[in-house]
Amino acid sequence: MKSIPIVAARDIAERYGYDQIVIVARKVGPDGGEHVTTYGRDKAHCDVAARVGDFLKFKVMGWHAELGQAPRRMRKTEAVLRERKRNG
Repeated sequence: MKSIPIVAARDIAERYGYDQIVIVARKVGPDGGEHVTTYGRDKAHCDVAARVGDFLKFKVMGWHAELGQAPRRMRKTEAVLRERKRNG
C-alpha cells in the first residue's frame, strides 16, 4: 500500500477546477489500512482541506493521534464546531 502524493490531489484540483481536495483511500483486509491526502490551491485553502482531512481521520475514521494530542488545526476545528453548536 502506497501513500497518495499531494501532487495527485493537486492534479485532480487543476483538472476539475476545485480549490480543495480531500482524498480518503482504504485497503480492506489483513494487510489493509487507510490513507488521507489533502490539497489546497493556496495557504488558506490548504489549511481548510487539512482540517477537513483531520476531522475525517480523527472523528469519523477513529484514528488516534500520538499520545492523545490532535494536531493544532484539529483542535481549532473542534473549537469552531463547539462555538457553532453553542450559537445554534
